[in-house]
Amino acid sequence: MRHRNARHLLGRPADQRNAVLRALATELLRHDEIITTLAKAKALRPHVEKLITKGKQGYLKDYSQLHEKAKKGDAAAAKDVSRSVHIRRQLRAQLYDREVVARVCDEVAPRYLTRPGGYTRIIKYRDRTGDNAPLAIIQLV
Repeated sequence: MRHRNARHLLGRPADQRNAVLRALATELLRHDEIITTLAKAKALRPHVEKLITKGKQGYLKDYSQLHEKAKKGDAAAAKDVSRSVHIRRQLRAQLYDREVVARVCDEVAPRYLTRPGGYTRIIKYRDRTGDNAPLAIIQLV
Protein backbone atom coordinates (compact mmCIF):
# COMPACT_ATOMS: atom_id res chain seq x y z
CA MET A 1 0.00 0.00 0.00
CA ARG A 2 1.15 3.52 -0.70
CA HIS A 3 -0.63 5.38 2.07
CA ARG A 4 0.87 8.84 2.66
CA ASN A 5 3.73 8.27 0.22
CA ALA A 6 3.59 11.58 -1.59
CA ARG A 7 5.82 11.56 -4.66
CA HIS A 8 5.46 12.03 -8.36
CA LEU A 9 5.60 8.62 -10.02
CA LEU A 10 4.78 9.77 -13.58
CA GLY A 11 3.42 6.30 -14.39
CA ARG A 12 6.91 4.88 -14.91
CA PRO A 13 9.31 2.53 -13.16
CA ALA A 14 11.96 4.21 -10.99
CA ASP A 15 14.81 3.93 -13.51
CA GLN A 16 12.77 5.46 -16.33
CA ARG A 17 11.40 8.17 -14.04
CA ASN A 18 14.93 9.11 -12.93
CA ALA A 19 16.10 9.18 -16.55
CA VAL A 20 13.23 11.50 -17.55
CA LEU A 21 13.94 13.83 -14.62
CA ARG A 22 17.67 13.89 -15.39
CA ALA A 23 17.00 14.71 -19.05
CA LEU A 24 14.47 17.43 -18.21
CA ALA A 25 16.77 18.93 -15.57
CA THR A 26 19.69 18.98 -18.01
CA GLU A 27 17.63 20.81 -20.62
CA LEU A 28 16.08 23.23 -18.14
CA LEU A 29 19.48 24.19 -16.77
CA ARG A 30 20.86 24.53 -20.30
CA HIS A 31 18.06 26.73 -21.69
CA ASP A 32 16.60 28.34 -18.50
CA GLU A 33 13.09 27.50 -19.74
CA ILE A 34 11.33 24.46 -21.20
CA ILE A 35 7.79 23.43 -22.06
CA THR A 36 6.65 20.06 -20.73
CA THR A 37 3.54 18.51 -19.21
CA LEU A 38 2.28 19.93 -15.96
CA ALA A 39 2.88 16.66 -14.08
CA LYS A 40 6.50 16.46 -15.27
CA ALA A 41 7.05 20.13 -14.39
CA LYS A 42 5.75 19.57 -10.87
CA ALA A 43 7.97 16.51 -10.48
CA LEU A 44 10.97 18.36 -11.92
CA ARG A 45 10.79 21.38 -9.64
CA PRO A 46 12.23 19.83 -6.42
CA HIS A 47 14.84 17.93 -8.44
CA VAL A 48 16.19 21.12 -10.06
CA GLU A 49 15.98 23.13 -6.84
CA LYS A 50 18.25 20.60 -5.12
CA LEU A 51 20.72 20.70 -8.02
CA ILE A 52 20.92 24.49 -7.92
CA THR A 53 21.41 24.45 -4.16
CA LYS A 54 24.22 21.97 -4.63
CA GLY A 55 25.70 24.23 -7.32
CA LYS A 56 25.62 27.13 -4.87
CA GLN A 57 27.64 25.05 -2.42
CA GLY A 58 30.20 24.28 -5.13
CA TYR A 59 30.55 27.85 -6.38
CA LEU A 60 33.95 29.49 -5.95
CA LYS A 61 34.36 33.08 -7.08
CA ASP A 62 38.08 32.79 -7.82
CA TYR A 63 38.67 29.11 -8.53
CA SER A 64 41.92 29.58 -10.49
CA GLN A 65 43.53 31.66 -7.74
CA LEU A 66 42.52 29.15 -5.08
CA HIS A 67 43.85 26.33 -7.23
CA GLU A 68 47.22 28.06 -7.49
CA LYS A 69 47.29 28.60 -3.72
CA ALA A 70 46.45 24.93 -3.19
CA LYS A 71 49.33 23.90 -5.45
CA LYS A 72 51.67 25.99 -3.31
CA GLY A 73 50.56 24.19 -0.14
CA ASP A 74 47.72 26.28 1.30
CA ALA A 75 45.55 23.76 3.19
CA ALA A 76 42.43 25.95 3.33
CA ALA A 77 42.55 26.63 -0.40
CA ALA A 78 43.08 22.93 -1.11
CA LYS A 79 40.05 22.09 1.02
CA ASP A 80 37.87 24.62 -0.82
CA VAL A 81 39.02 23.40 -4.23
CA SER A 82 38.52 19.74 -3.38
CA ARG A 83 35.03 20.46 -2.01
CA SER A 84 34.12 22.30 -5.19
CA VAL A 85 35.40 19.44 -7.35
CA HIS A 86 33.48 16.93 -5.23
CA ILE A 87 30.23 18.86 -5.61
CA ARG A 88 30.75 19.19 -9.37
CA ARG A 89 31.20 15.43 -9.56
CA GLN A 90 27.98 14.94 -7.64
CA LEU A 91 26.21 17.23 -10.10
CA ARG A 92 27.76 15.32 -13.00
CA ALA A 93 26.17 12.15 -11.63
CA GLN A 94 22.75 13.81 -11.93
CA LEU A 95 23.12 15.74 -15.18
CA TYR A 96 23.88 14.41 -18.65
CA ASP A 97 26.20 17.14 -19.92
CA ARG A 98 29.51 18.48 -18.59
CA GLU A 99 28.86 21.95 -20.00
CA VAL A 100 25.60 22.12 -18.07
CA VAL A 101 27.42 21.20 -14.85
CA ALA A 102 29.90 24.02 -15.46
CA ARG A 103 27.03 26.38 -16.29
CA VAL A 104 25.21 25.50 -13.07
CA CYS A 105 28.27 26.17 -10.93
CA ASP A 106 29.62 29.20 -12.80
CA GLU A 107 26.55 31.03 -14.13
CA VAL A 108 23.34 29.81 -12.51
CA ALA A 109 24.48 29.46 -8.89
CA PRO A 110 25.89 33.02 -8.57
CA ARG A 111 22.48 34.40 -9.60
CA TYR A 112 20.85 32.82 -6.56
CA LEU A 113 23.52 33.25 -3.85
CA THR A 114 21.29 35.50 -1.74
CA ARG A 115 18.07 33.63 -2.53
CA PRO A 116 17.16 30.89 -0.01
CA GLY A 117 15.14 28.79 -2.46
CA GLY A 118 12.36 29.02 -5.01
CA TYR A 119 14.57 29.10 -8.09
CA THR A 120 11.90 27.86 -10.52
CA ARG A 121 8.52 29.07 -11.71
CA ILE A 122 5.76 26.94 -13.28
CA ILE A 123 3.31 28.67 -15.61
CA LYS A 124 0.34 26.78 -17.01
CA TYR A 125 0.52 27.07 -20.78
CA ARG A 126 -2.18 25.30 -22.79
CA ASP A 127 -3.47 21.84 -23.61
CA ARG A 128 -1.44 19.77 -26.04
CA THR A 129 -3.12 18.94 -29.33
CA GLY A 130 -3.46 15.22 -29.80
CA ASP A 131 -3.93 13.96 -26.26
CA ASN A 132 -5.12 17.17 -24.56
CA ALA A 133 -2.47 16.91 -21.84
CA PRO A 134 -2.00 20.14 -19.88
CA LEU A 135 1.32 21.76 -20.76
CA ALA A 136 3.35 24.04 -18.54
CA ILE A 137 6.37 26.30 -18.90
CA ILE A 138 8.96 25.74 -16.21
CA GLN A 139 11.62 28.41 -16.00
CA LEU A 140 14.38 29.61 -13.76
CA VAL A 141 13.37 32.78 -11.92
